[in-house]
Amino acid sequence: MLFSLVHEIGFHFEDPVHFEPLFLRMRPRTDAMQSLLSFSLESAPAPGRIDRIAELDGNDLDRLWFREPQKSLVLKATSHVRTLRSNPFDFLFHDFRAGTLPLSYPVRVRPLLSPYLAPGPSPGRGPLFERFLAHLTELSRMETLPFLTALARSIPEMLKSEVREEGHPRSPEETLEEGSGSCRDFALLAMEACRSLNIAARFTSGYHLPVDPTSATLHGWAEVYLPEVGWRGIDPSEGILTADRHIALVSSADPVLTLPTEGSYRGEGSSILTTSVQVSLLEEDPPEGNSETTPPPKAGERT
Repeated sequence: MLFSLVHEIGFHFEDPVHFEPLFLRMRPRTDAMQSLLSFSLESAPAPGRIDRIAELDGNDLDRLWFREPQKSLVLKATSHVRTLRSNPFDFLFHDFRAGTLPLSYPVRVRPLLSPYLAPGPSPGRGPLFERFLAHLTELSRMETLPFLTALARSIPEMLKSEVREEGHPRSPEETLEEGSGSCRDFALLAMEACRSLNIAARFTSGYHLPVDPTSATLHGWAEVYLPEVGWRGIDPSEGILTADRHIALVSSADPVLTLPTEGSYRGEGSSILTTSVQVSLLEEDPPEGNSETTPPPKAGERT
């Protein structure tokens, strides 16, 4: 699918402030799942300098430097992205052990995956989380793909979706206690469930085209690393494994490192944040060679 993306962020202040170097994570990535065809960044005022940085996770980051104090800063990122994977199950496990849980990784990659396997901050795994995990393992019979599909489907079935534009993700235990959460809360819950069974997981920020499109917003989901398969996405807000309707910006073991902007300023006075996201589907047909799809396995069903 071919998408046009327009993401605008504005910072408005009562009095002029001096911006420290500002990090932007608004450039979509290019990988096996998607291809960035074009990207442009407009900034008002214009920065004195822009540095392009490759982060630890391979994310593309822009660092903006400003010289003079300003009362506002408006950033507009425009992208064209083609998504490449229409079938999220277009793979086979070469090693049969990858199909059972807890997952086992080759010795040579285990140290590299340690940040994606570490438990999240407390209280991530309390009694509610343990009951939730036990329910999933019973459904999936400790098989990898049935577990992932059960995880994706169970969260939106059990919990109510809410919109919470600001604030860090809630811990998995807090989300289960509240009985509701935002997309980033659901993603963190899915990550913790995966990590508890030795499935490496990371947080991904980006855009998506929902099954029933309404207004577009920045979206968050989880990605898991499967042996000899690589990173694959799970969207527990939509109840699916991700394919060509999701466009990733950045990923990290720590959700804080996926924020679209990161920086500080010197000055006083209140501020107002404005955001706008437009996701337009320009071409629906997938690229040649990726047109076949297969339905996801049901929980507990062998593939």
